[in-house]
Amino acid sequence: MMYKVLLILKNCGTRCASALALSCAILATPGASSAQSADQCQVTRTAGRVLVERGDDRDRLTAGEMVRSGDRIITRRRAQVTIRCTGEVAIVVGAQTRIGLDRLLRPEGDATSTSGIDVFRGIVGFLRPGGRRDGFVVRTPSAVAAVRSTEWTIEVDDNATAAFVRDGVVLVGFAEDTVRLTPGDGVDVAADGSGGPVKQWGQGRIDGQSERLGPDW
Repeated sequence: MMYKVLLILKNCGTRCASALALSCAILATPGASSAQSADQCQVTRTAGRVLVERGDDRDRLTAGEMVRSGDRIITRRRAQVTIRCTGEVAIVVGAQTRIGLDRLLRPEGDATSTSGIDVFRGIVGFLRPGGRRDGFVVRTPSAVAAVRSTEWTIEVDDNATAAFVRDGVVLVGFAEDTVRLTPGDGVDVAADGSGGPVKQWGQGRIDGQSERLGPDW
């Protein structure tokens, strides 16, 4: 059975510990540890001004470049960038976003650790094929997201996090509650970790995200 799980955790004490343990257990089920790591990730599309920080250097990022572990990617106003990794995984980054790739590329031969990225601000969409059996973890200032395969977005604004599912099934845990998201569902989690109700997002909000993420989303 393929599990698709998103855990949003903030200021929830033992609840956070148990939820994170659950995510680790799901990602450790048979098949996850034997998957190939995402050993290569390449920029396939840019629009507008996209920058990459590598150590003390900051340069323009262009289509065709390979990204490296430790890169920080920044999109300016109206900018977008798409990164595609081994296994048809796509990371679609919208405007005015900053992400960190410290954990995106696992060491060669390492099939036990979990890859992922950090989202500091802005909006990112994730496309992970249904056949993926390895885990992927996204961290924000107010959330931890652990998934296998689905299509979903994370948006960070002033440390608050919004999660939306376009395809797949996602469980969202925050404070003293856990909710289930199905296609079209979204939930907002405040910077203090308090979560709102699950709602079917209106078409205007969905279209707004799609416009910010661009044609690859």
